[in-house]
Amino acid sequence: MSAPILLSPNEARVLAVLVEKSITTPQYYPMTVNAVMMAANQKNSRHPVMSLTEGDAGAALNQLEAEKFATRDDNAGRVPKWRHRFQHQLLLKAPTMAVLVTLMLRGPQTPAELRANASVLNGPADAEGVQAALDDLADRAQPMVMLLPRLPGQAAARYAHLLSGKPELPAVDSQAPASAAPRAAASAPSGNGMERLAQLEARVLELEARLAELDSRLSAAGG
Repeated sequence: MSAPILLSPNEARVLAVLVEKSITTPQYYPMTVNAVMMAANQKNSRHPVMSLTEGDAGAALNQLEAEKFATRDDNAGRVPKWRHRFQHQLLLKAPTMAVLVTLMLRGPQTPAELRANASVLNGPADAEGVQAALDDLADRAQPMVMLLPRLPGQAAARYAHLLSGKPELPAVDSQAPASAAPRAAASAPSGNGMERLAQLEARVLELEARLAELDSRLSAAGG
């Protein structure tokens, strides 16, 4: 795309949710505005946790439609439903899209965290694939990710997405104890543990999507 991409936090969350649910719960996709709102406000697998209203979600979808990142499904019946056009618009390979969407949903992460968390979105299967995806996203006319400076206490540097502009970087505390980094490294979950956590979160996502769809159907029936 020729025009610079600058999504609001609401738009970035809503767009990422559409992509996520199209992969993890395709049986409930495309999505109603209510289902999008509930998925955007999940308390797990989200950073930051948000509290969008149905009006917020609808406004974000309308703006994404204007920017050709989302579209209404004309075959969805009486209740309007929405699809994303993210991969098509940005010409992303599926594993690369998974990495970018994971950053949009969960905030800055290390490559190891991205490998585990993007697995539910069909992300890269190994560390080399994650790095290749990050390099692809960074090496564009408008970079979509950036490597953040490593802060005291962090065992590894993290990446952040740039579709909502550059993230605010916290001030570095020069008085942080030197032992903080070893403690952080020791407490970080292993790769296998993170993968198991990602699988559990995927199951929670599917259950929440089912609840959102049932709620939407009940609302439609009541109307």
